[in-house]
Amino acid sequence: MRLLWLRNDLRLDDHAGWQRLAEYQGTTAAVFILPAHWRQADDAGLHRLGTARVAYLQQALADLRERLAPFSLTLLEGEPVKLLLDWHRQQPFELVTHAAQAPEETDWLTRLQDAGVTVRTVETQPLFEPHQVEPLFETFPASFTGFRKLVEKAPAWPVSAPQSAIEVSGLRAAACPLTTGIHWPATPGAPAHPAWQGGETAARGWLQHYLFEQRALAHYKASRNDLIGRYFSSHLSAALAWGCLSPRTVWHQVLDYEQRWGSDEHSYWLRFELLWREYFHWSLRVHGTRLFAAGGLTGKAVPGVFNAAYWQAWCNARTGWPMIDAGLKELITTGFCSNRLRQNLASCLMHELGLDWRLGARFFEQHLVDFDVASNWGNWAYIAGAGHDPRQGRHFNPHRQWRQYDPKLTHLHQWLPELGPVTLEQVERHQRGEQLLDYPAPLVPLEC
Repeated sequence: MRLLWLRNDLRLDDHAGWQRLAEYQGTTAAVFILPAHWRQADDAGLHRLGTARVAYLQQALADLRERLAPFSLTLLEGEPVKLLLDWHRQQPFELVTHAAQAPEETDWLTRLQDAGVTVRTVETQPLFEPHQVEPLFETFPASFTGFRKLVEKAPAWPVSAPQSAIEVSGLRAAACPLTTGIHWPATPGAPAHPAWQGGETAARGWLQHYLFEQRALAHYKASRNDLIGRYFSSHLSAALAWGCLSPRTVWHQVLDYEQRWGSDEHSYWLRFELLWREYFHWSLRVHGTRLFAAGGLTGKAVPGVFNAAYWQAWCNARTGWPMIDAGLKELITTGFCSNRLRQNLASCLMHELGLDWRLGARFFEQHLVDFDVASNWGNWAYIAGAGHDPRQGRHFNPHRQWRQYDPKLTHLHQWLPELGPVTLEQVERHQRGEQLLDYPAPLVPLEC
């Protein structure tokens, strides 16, 4: 028997694992396993399944099961290696799954192989094929710019065209011998944005709407740093993170867009951002557990402590900085906030509160609907000065940032309506330590 283990690759299109099942002459099965430890809180009170993440995952699995019918996708919850070994003892199989990205995935696959399971890995997450990138592994580019120049240097690295979905009717299904099921906390409600409806069907629909119906890519570079709006960014990150869309599909759809309406800085910039994602992906493959250490990839001492009062205020979105609290409230409530907000939240946690940057990375992991291990931890390390930033970290001036990106307080009023008709000057003075608003005093005055 051949078993496909799905993780964050929840789609049929452009998926080499399904191709491996389709070409197999014997019986086949597919499984998704929700790791039990994702629900368990760590010493900082964080887990990996915030409300928005659970909702997206539940919808994505439901959509995939519907697309597969009558072929069954088995859902399990528990310790992945134990469950797969239990299955293998009762019904031996060859395992097909996408290549490990996070260190814990490497550990899972190693333990399975050590126990005698034949494991065949495929690539479902990156743009490029391993043979294209592997020559860089010995001297991996220290900066994104170095990586991008290599990729774009003529002749530019080709991005393979996405594969079509298999004919599910040709699969010979085998039953799972284990008790199946995942305990979901509740039926998910409607997402705050249509792009956050989980599943390949919704993701492909949003991609077509964004590119070809709305043509919102026409202003992407100019609007991507906005804080609010339906089309200010592509909102494709959740579909990419859970694998409901492949990056190759998005890349080639952008090329189709350029064929119709021409290429410009906006269409290029979406592919530029896909290259950022790719860079972080392969960097994690190369550097592994180093990324999760306090010193990150640099190995240098990075300031950061644990202050229980500061941490609790952060988790409750009550830091006393209205502009930061608005971003935290949006993130906790919807599972999303803009890229510009994410950078400012990270900078404030590290540089104003002096907290360990890894707490922030884990906080985002719990709440972000579009959490991607390589991009999330790569970006946090970048801002902390523990990653690939040539400037060794970023410290943003919060007041200057809000004057530029939310001068009319549109985002602030949406997420903190209790503040009423305040002015930008009043908010800034409050954040500097003057108690002008009926709002908690700032944990630390923002001296900027």
